[in-house]
Amino acid sequence: MLKNIFLGLSITLAFLVGCTPDRDNLNNLGNTPPAPTFTVDSLPTDGNTFIVKDLSEGNYLRLWSFEKGIPLTSAKAIDTIFFATAGEYYVTLYVSKADGSGTVSAFKKITVQKNAVPTCTAKYALLTGDCTAGGKCWTMSRRVGAVKAGPTYDDYSWFTSVINGLQATQYDDKFCFQFDGLVFQNKNNGASVNPWNGYMPESYSPGVSEFRYQIGTGLNNRDQIVIPNEQFMGVWDADNVIDVVKLTELELIVRCRIRAQNGTPNPEGWLELTFEKD
Repeated sequence: MLKNIFLGLSITLAFLVGCTPDRDNLNNLGNTPPAPTFTVDSLPTDGNTFIVKDLSEGNYLRLWSFEKGIPLTSAKAIDTIFFATAGEYYVTLYVSKADGSGTVSAFKKITVQKNAVPTCTAKYALLTGDCTAGGKCWTMSRRVGAVKAGPTYDDYSWFTSVINGLQATQYDDKFCFQFDGLVFQNKNNGASVNPWNGYMPESYSPGVSEFRYQIGTGLNNRDQIVIPNEQFMGVWDADNVIDVVKLTELELIVRCRIRAQNGTPNPEGWLELTFEKD
């Protein structure tokens, strides 16, 4: 279920997301946009991966909900969604006017025929430690520019960290990937630095979840690491959909959107983060 994750959508939308698909339109505000139209198609070579495409016309706010998908939500017009296990799932698209009024939705039910059986590719091996049972952990680099922030994907003029410029709480965080079961774990020793509370360390237990490594689905055809919405890698305000800039045995450089505390990517703002093998 969604938790206030789409900035600008109305209270009505937040309520509707918690409803079953056949009740989505009971509490719409007046003067609504047309019901959204979209397609959902599975990749011919991968029955666990689906491409969704919004066909709606007009300037509306958009939010996808993917039941048990990776990711769980998206605001993109076209996106790639992965379902790890066999079953039937709802794909729901919500649209709302720019002022947050008049929310409507449409849904489709898809069928995933079998559980995913990932192959240990070279990139999975680099990320997870040769796909071994112990997995592989990454920590924030201590070098200059380990954290960069800027307004756009290629402009990091807002902030560049200095050498050893992060807090001790951030340097003891480990971000671990295990190939068996595609498991991601943020081992933060019980605390993470909260960017929405004066960058103070705060008790936080992100737990264990799944991840997916996707080939060429990011900007400039970069690969992507996708983790659940409630998870993060590196800094707490980093988005869960992560473009891979560089991946070697010893180094991982990624880019992602800066997101608000409610989990929604900000209209402006990107991060570049550098990790080193633990």
